[in-house]
Formats: sequence, structure tokens, C-alpha cells
Amino acid sequence: MKYSNPGPAMGALVIGACLVVATTAQAQNQPLQTWTPQPQAQPQEMDPAKRVPATTTGATRTADALPVVDTTAAQAAPVAPATYATPDRPAPYANRGGFFVGVHGGKGEVYADVEQTARMLSAGYRWQAGAVTLVGIEVARGQLAEKRDTWFRYDEVDYASIGANARFNFGRNNPVYALVRAGYWAAEASIDNQWSADIDGAYVGVGVGADFGRHFNMSLVYTNHVYFENYNYWNDYDVNRADTLMLGAEVRF
Repeated sequence: MKYSNPGPAMGALVIGACLVVATTAQAQNQPLQTWTPQPQAQPQEMDPAKRVPATTTGATRTADALPVVDTTAAQAAPVAPATYATPDRPAPYANRGGFFVGVHGGKGEVYADVEQTARMLSAGYRWQAGAVTLVGIEVARGQLAEKRDTWFRYDEVDYASIGANARFNFGRNNPVYALVRAGYWAAEASIDNQWSADIDGAYVGVGVGADFGRHFNMSLVYTNHVYFENYNYWNDYDVNRADTLMLGAEVRF
């Protein structure tokens, strides 16, 4: 039998295996490269011939057509500070105070259901006590005239009074005013010069009037007199009342 020599063939196999191992090791030493997709080209970049220029909108054209206003001068002009009008102070009120003298006439009733003609003179002084207020003192002298009826003659009644008074105008520049008066009064009364009575008491009056300038006014005043009667025949007292309603004119100084 013939035996073949395996030497040359075995050497070729070993060399081939070494080459494969070396190639594999070199491939493993190279860096790993990943696949990256390429960006797509824009339509205009892909087809420059189809590019369309941007159109101008209507709003832009309108804005371009409006005139340009120069605000530099307006911004540079100084702005005046705001001013506020101060409220007007009320004018000082006129002083209506001073001396006065008045004459009055009307009707009065001392005896029950007997009306007599009444007249009175008054004088005094008032002080200004506010924008619309006057207060003062007064003295008066009055008389109720004699009167007759079928059975009796009512003699005249003389009386005098002293007291205080006050006036209140209905507004600083309003000439119309209200007034009040109060005080003490006394009188003598008689019938047929036989029966007589001394009466005295208090009086309270209210009225309205109007100024006609600084020095003259007119008023209508109702006054109620409360008094005590002293009857000579019986020597006792009785509480009674007397009323007067008079229109008066007054001069002030």
C-alpha cells in the first residue's frame, strides 16, 4: 500500500485559516457606521423655476397709502399742568342790624266779642346774629279805640309793653322774613267810666314781613296777650286773653 504525504496540504489549510482570522479581527477594529437619511429638498430648491414672489396684502397696501403723521412736535411740546378752579367763597352777609321805629294799625279784642281799632308805636334795636337772623329788644305803646254798642260804651284801652324780638329771613338774599316777639305788657280798661280793670301779663306774637331796601320794611303780626283781670267790685283776679292783628311799617337806621 502507498501512503500519501499530508504535509503540503495541511500547511495550506493552516495558512488559509490564519488569513480568515486576521481579516475578521481587522473588521472588528473598524468603527460602526450608521445609516442617516438625506434631507428632502424644498420644492423651491428642487425647482427654482416654480418659485412665486410673495404678494402684498390689501392691509399692507392701505397702510402704505396712509399719510405719515409727524408726532415729534407733539411729543416735544410741553404739557401744561391741569388747573382746578377754587370754589367761590360766599360773600359776607349784609348787616341789617340797628335802631328801628315802627307804626302799626289793625284790630284788637280785649272784651269778649268786641272788636276795637288798634294802633301801636314801637321802637328798639336789633343785632345781626347770623347770615339771616336778627335779634333785639323792643318797647311799645298801644291803644284800642273806644267803641259803643246798643247797651255799653267800651272805653279806650291804653297799654305798654317791653320784650324781645327776632327776625329770620328765608335766605341770605331773600327779603321775606318771619318774626317772633315776646315780653311783658300791662293795660287799663273801663266800661262807661264806671267799671275798670288793671290788667297785665305776657304776650307772644308771630308774623311775616318783607324788606324794601336797607332801611324800610312792612310786616303783618298777630299777638296774643295773656293777662290777669282785677275786678274792683269783687277784688279778685281772672286769667283772660286779648288779641291784636296789625299791619306795620318800620324804619331802620
